[in-house]
Amino acid sequence: MKDVGIERWMRDLRIFRIFEGTNDILKLFVALNGVQDIGKKFKSAGTMGAMVGLMKNKFLPAAPLKNQVHSDLVPSVDMLRADISKFSVSVSEQVIKHKKKIIEQQVLLNRVADVAILLQSMASVISRSNTLADKGDTCEIALANAWCADSHQRIKILLDDMGDSDVAKVDEAVLNVGRMALDANSYLAKSPIGC
Repeated sequence: MKDVGIERWMRDLRIFRIFEGTNDILKLFVALNGVQDIGKKFKSAGTMGAMVGLMKNKFLPAAPLKNQVHSDLVPSVDMLRADISKFSVSVSEQVIKHKKKIIEQQVLLNRVADVAILLQSMASVISRSNTLADKGDTCEIALANAWCADSHQRIKILLDDMGDSDVAKVDEAVLNVGRMALDANSYLAKSPIGC
């Protein structure tokens, strides 16, 4: 096994499962922290205050930028600002809908974390590219804009999925399969090739 590297592959496969589990836990932690902050704000504002805040976020434009960015980065900054605003509204709607039971919505929370990570990456890419542009180096602006445009599209899909009842039904079906496997204490398929 050592001669052809299979031993190393098997070791790597085992460690990848550990790393992936850690990644999932960290994503859930990111989502729950953000949702918890929104829940606390709603709790202190009361139901009517929460609804007024949600409507305010939904219909009022985002705050103007305090710092200027390179003119070629403005479209990316505008996408980021719009995505942050939509994300805030979407997460607030889900907190209002699920209340404390949102912690049981792991597929939804995974989407929340994915959007938060994409927003952070967009902000980081814009910041780095803008810092270089301030020093006269505009070589990364095209890359930053491409990254932000791609992230913007992925965020749109994730946010649309968060509010889509058909997607929620599919999520529930997937979770039911997981529950069945957990109850059976084994995989549902007896063999990977169906025999």
